[in-house]
Amino acid sequence: MKIYSCCGTESITKKYFCSECGGSTFEEKEVSDAGTVYSYTKIHIAPAEFADIAPYNVVLVALDEANAKVTTRIEKDVEIGDKVSLDRIENEAYIYKRIS
Repeated sequence: MKIYSCCGTESITKKYFCSECGGSTFEEKEVSDAGTVYSYTKIHIAPAEFADIAPYNVVLVALDEANAKVTTRIEKDVEIGDKVSLDRIENEAYIYKRIS
């Protein structure tokens, strides 16, 4: 997974300006997609385009090798602190899975 960093602030999306210092020079690096469930919610009543997969979990994952978080979807139930990793990218969305 690519991470973009400036002044210690890291993000999975490339930005024009750093939200902390206003700089525009970003270092790009590859990090593991593994992480830990930071927060989650289960969507029961989904928007029309996602109604066919409801209920589903939207999960905020703190990456292990970066000071960044990624919003993902996970098909199985999870708890805060569970270890997860990228399973696939589907329709430009990160789909993670719980790992042992």
